[in-house]
Amino acid sequence: MRGNMAHAHLDDTDRRILEILQRDGRIPNTELADEIGLTPAPTLRRVKRLEDEGIIKRYAALLDPKMIGQDLTVFVHVSLDKQTKTGFIDFADQMRKRPEVLECYLCLGESDFILKVCVPNLDAYQRFLVDVLAAIPGVSNTNSTITVRQEKHTTVLPIE
Repeated sequence: MRGNMAHAHLDDTDRRILEILQRDGRIPNTELADEIGLTPAPTLRRVKRLEDEGIIKRYAALLDPKMIGQDLTVFVHVSLDKQTKTGFIDFADQMRKRPEVLECYLCLGESDFILKVCVPNLDAYQRFLVDVLAAIPGVSNTNSTITVRQEKHTTVLPIE
């Protein structure tokens, strides 16, 4: 049943668990249980169910890009010369393989894809643009927006 639920039925306790885990995915189960007002065993069962149903996809450590030398973030709008199923699939498959592409979205509108790319510097981005994007058959246009400063970043989804 993983990932097939359009909207999962979440009660108030499930919502509270998800809010807490989004804030701190490493919280010990005993502390999570205390925060939601349950004992550890039913808390663990609820978390396991949320994982099994695909609501919780995975846990990850969030890094500061600048602290690891990835100083430049660029949003790239990509247009393909033909909007075909094969073209969309092939482009997306190639982007999944690229470590500097953090996010890739198939879009409706002026661009076919929007990419979030993180690289050390402008030279590295130019190499990505010329050697990777421009070399992909079917890419007809790219438009890059280089970020100056991140004003907000969160991975926390609002839970209603």
